Amino acid sequence: MEGREELEDYSQLMQKISSWSEELLLRGLSQFTLRDIEVLEQLIAETSRFQMSFLREILEHMIDEGRKTALGNGNEELMLLHYCRLTQYVQLSTQESS
Repeated sequence: MEGREELEDYSQLMQKISSWSEELLLRGLSQFTLRDIEVLEQLIAETSRFQMSFLREILEHMIDEGRKTALGNGNEELMLLHYCRLTQYVQLSTQESS
């Protein structure tokens, strides 16, 4: 039973990341705000439960570059790279679990 709950929690985490990334795409990467950093930090806290160090690393890169973007001195190409890595990770992850 616990395995099923963990799988559901994992699936919910991937859905949260996916929803956030779709919203950011609609706003535009240059519209990354400090509120997005808060969301990503919450997601990082959730990833630690599943021992997902690579996903955590991607999210940390998004936060670092996103903070620079929010403060006006970010590199949009680098932000796009991190964004693409994140969305690809989530997409592959959800394909694997279905």
